[in-house]
Amino acid sequence: MNADYEHCEALVRQQDRERFLSTLFAPAYKRQHVFALYAFDLEIAHVPDAVREPMAGEVRFQWWREAIAGERLEEAKANPVAAALIDTIRQLDMPISALTEMIDARQFDLLGQPMESRAALCEYLDVTSGKVVEIAARILDDHCNPNEAAQHAGRALGLTRIFRNFARDVARGRLFLPLEILAMADLHTASVFGGENSDGLRAALMELCEEAGREMAALRAKTIPTSVLPAFLAAALTPLYLARMRKPGYDPFRSDLSVSGFRSQFALWRAARSGKI
Repeated sequence: MNADYEHCEALVRQQDRERFLSTLFAPAYKRQHVFALYAFDLEIAHVPDAVREPMAGEVRFQWWREAIAGERLEEAKANPVAAALIDTIRQLDMPISALTEMIDARQFDLLGQPMESRAALCEYLDVTSGKVVEIAARILDDHCNPNEAAQHAGRALGLTRIFRNFARDVARGRLFLPLEILAMADLHTASVFGGENSDGLRAALMELCEEAGREMAALRAKTIPTSVLPAFLAAALTPLYLARMRKPGYDPFRSDLSVSGFRSQFALWRAARSGKI
């Protein structure tokens, strides 16, 4: 089983450096389970990009539903992420309903339909991002109830991911910017999918940028126990990305929002040391 967990750790290190570094601040005996969760999240998030037809993606999602429910044990043994996750579920007596919700929410990515409203976006972020923070926190301390803080962190992290991946998602036919916000900016989806860097698009994205800032303020107003802090640490980088968006000349299709490795590591270290996101 160690090889399965090592695979998960390597996958997270390669594909999500920020959550990898954050997890290093967790107790060593807890890390493998957090890495299994994050690797699972990466796997299901990758499904829409790995298939050409929604039906093929739904088949993969259904496989994951059945695997975590214990219906494909032999097949799951051959998949290191599934094997590690199932072992984590067994060891920690983790309810699978939250994991199933994460899978179900990813169907939005698969179908490629525009996000209808701000409320729909919040609901999506709560399950795809906030739920991951919540489960990671419960892995670190099963006596902790991090729901509200996890929701704020999940929304801030999820919005940041939308900003960072905006050009790539639009190129793949996915638009997470709610239609109601586009309508307020008098903007049509054809303009967005056409790659037009308009004042309306930047204004719409800035509105979400401010929303992410408000979620960060709400998160910072919460007291996060030290025992679960590593589950929240990645949110400490959100202000760095938002600052780049606010710079003059921001172009959602071309601007590089990347944060240097040194700045990322320092921000995570500072948050871990101070206990404040």
